[in-house]
Amino acid sequence: MGSVAYIPPPQSNRVKAWVYTIINPLIDAMRREQWLLEKGNLSWRFYSRKCEYIRPIPEYVEASQLPNYEDFLADDLNSSFPAEVERHDRLVLEAEAKASRFFDGLMRSNLFLRQVEESLAEYQAGLSSNLQYPDLESMSKDLPKYVAEYLVNRSEVLPDHYTAHKFWEGYRLKFERSADEYEPYQQRETYRELKTVCNDLLAQSHKLLSGAEKQRQFLCRKYDIPYAPLQPADTGHGSDAQIRYR
Repeated sequence: MGSVAYIPPPQSNRVKAWVYTIINPLIDAMRREQWLLEKGNLSWRFYSRKCEYIRPIPEYVEASQLPNYEDFLADDLNSSFPAEVERHDRLVLEAEAKASRFFDGLMRSNLFLRQVEESLAEYQAGLSSNLQYPDLESMSKDLPKYVAEYLVNRSEVLPDHYTAHKFWEGYRLKFERSADEYEPYQQRETYRELKTVCNDLLAQSHKLLSGAEKQRQFLCRKYDIPYAPLQPADTGHGSDAQIRYR
């Protein structure tokens, strides 16, 4: 006589663990990935050669919850996820590798390095009439690396706390549109490959997000559990009461 598959009971703590420690963090992570990737931003960093905010799925799970993650992937109720997670994580590693190849190519390009040098000289010469602009002399050696990183991430505007934010504000379009005189980086095969893998990763993030949202709805309805843990009622009043926004 064949074995009977185990079916979790209503209010199952095991299923709650899947939803609260695996699926909910996965949904949050995929929403963030989509927001970044729709802008073309890999959040790739030249010093680590990794994407800062786009990571393999296990890295979105708290270390203490990895046993729940392993259980989630192993159970037949979640059978569609292992292959989709594997594809996502493979694309993340591929995107990091493509970004590194493109970056290395720019670091070997005399045209690109000359454009950075000339742009920096022009920027520095104008500091006397733009006293609020940061002096970039201290980062001149690494400026080509930062510019290449901004091109990898298709950065449009840098936050004000970035030392090079005024430089990039003034010279971004010149780097993006100066193929006749300087490095035609958008024509590089490595750049086209990078864009392709970013698009593939975005599509996979969409797929994982949709699957995770549907699986959460299925599990919560089938096993009669809330979408998130219920918190104790806040009994504070007036100025002591706190309102939390996501």
